[in-house]
Amino acid sequence: MILINSSPKDAAKIFQQFLPIYVPIGIGYLAAIMEQNGLKVKIIDEQVVDDTIAKIIKYTKELTPPYIFGFSVLTASYKSALETSKKLKELYPDSIIIFGGPHPTALPEEVLTNTEVDIVVKGEGELILPELYRRLKNKHDYSDIKSISFKKGSEIIHNEKYPVITDLDTLPMFPYHLFDEIPEYDMGFIVSSRGCPHNCIFCSNRIVTGKKYRYRSPELTIDELCYLSEKYSPKIIYFFDDNLLVNHQRIYRLMELIKEKGLHKKMKFSFQARGDNVNEILLKDLYESGFQNIFFGLETSSDEIMKILKKGETVSQCVNAVKMAKKAGFYVSATFIYCLPTENHQIRTDCIKLANELGIDMVRFNNATPYPGTELYDIAKNEGRLNIQGLYENFNSVSTFVENPFKKIPFSYVPGGNSEEEIRNDIMLSYFKFYINFKKLKRLVTKHDEGPGWFSSGKNPFDTIKKIPALCIMSFYMAVKFLQMVFFCIKKSIFCG
Repeated sequence: MILINSSPKDAAKIFQQFLPIYVPIGIGYLAAIMEQNGLKVKIIDEQVVDDTIAKIIKYTKELTPPYIFGFSVLTASYKSALETSKKLKELYPDSIIIFGGPHPTALPEEVLTNTEVDIVVKGEGELILPELYRRLKNKHDYSDIKSISFKKGSEIIHNEKYPVITDLDTLPMFPYHLFDEIPEYDMGFIVSSRGCPHNCIFCSNRIVTGKKYRYRSPELTIDELCYLSEKYSPKIIYFFDDNLLVNHQRIYRLMELIKEKGLHKKMKFSFQARGDNVNEILLKDLYESGFQNIFFGLETSSDEIMKILKKGETVSQCVNAVKMAKKAGFYVSATFIYCLPTENHQIRTDCIKLANELGIDMVRFNNATPYPGTELYDIAKNEGRLNIQGLYENFNSVSTFVENPFKKIPFSYVPGGNSEEEIRNDIMLSYFKFYINFKKLKRLVTKHDEGPGWFSSGKNPFDTIKKIPALCIMSFYMAVKFLQMVFFCIKKSIFCG
């Protein structure tokens, strides 16, 4: 089987050269479960592979038909996945193409209207993929397998969804060995839990992993951390858990084992947390155990919007969490989301003010994106404000920052009482107000081991030299965006005055 991680090929490619490239975790775990079942699997990640078709042609020479291709599909990569699938069907008419991931899970009916897609796997695929593969390869009936949608003549059948995997310890360790020969990847990462019990209306992660919170035992997690330390010697390890601190008992046991193994002296750990999950004692203990980089989704400066978002926490809880983390010594990263229901210019202005007052080290200002399967998608649709361009090509939460200033990416949602131009301007104004500071910029570019940075000039001087043309273009884009922002502010001032 060939597993393909789809990646969008869009106007953001200039900026993508400076962003960290993460190993495709979804297809990685699928590959691990296939290997555990003695099944041959190949992986293609379009983030790092320029010619997907050429790579597939090379791999199929080692396989026997019928060829089975499995695509991991985000909304942003949906168009790319369909384009590649169409080419594969032309090359291998008898091949079987499976789509999985957040977008197909949310919209299986829509995805299967495309003639090139044969089956959709909904939710977590590890429990069913080996059996589905065997039946497809042997041309046996697969219509009773749970968690799939498929075509039967002109009809689309949706089978009952499998419950989420309850015991993550039954899964094999992530197959780092399948990715470590690709120099672009940072191998310092781990996933120790799945699911999040909260109800945020914008979160697309739960589409696949669900609300039920599950975690690998601290003992298996520490085995994996030791493996990473011994094989790759990373300075920092990212916990890619949606919400690391749901179970404090689990975390304290993990901290205990980290200290026993001395890992806190060899590396730092970065993780994501909620404001209502932390306290001074826990943060102090985490910091002393090597967990020194923390990320908070602050989202907004308005408690009313927090209620609309169904975050289940208040602005003051988030503010206090940041203050406690800074007091404990943490490198603090955060995200604010603009373009939310009932939002206005003043709320966005308060967000940037809050970010600077709290002394946060790194901030992203995203535009709200109503991904299919989320409640925000339903809100946008019901309001008549859902804007789908082509095959969801404008569903990009960082579009304002990465887009070509001469070819802007339309927002997928703009709340009432706002204009897209005003929100785009507020996002860029927030970035400039926060980052036009020499110390912050220097730290962001040069101190990658301090926190989860999102700008990289390369791993060595040669890489940096190769990126000089892109850096010049990116600098030009940012200068143009700055002038556009200034012009908008002048125009608005004259009009309002």
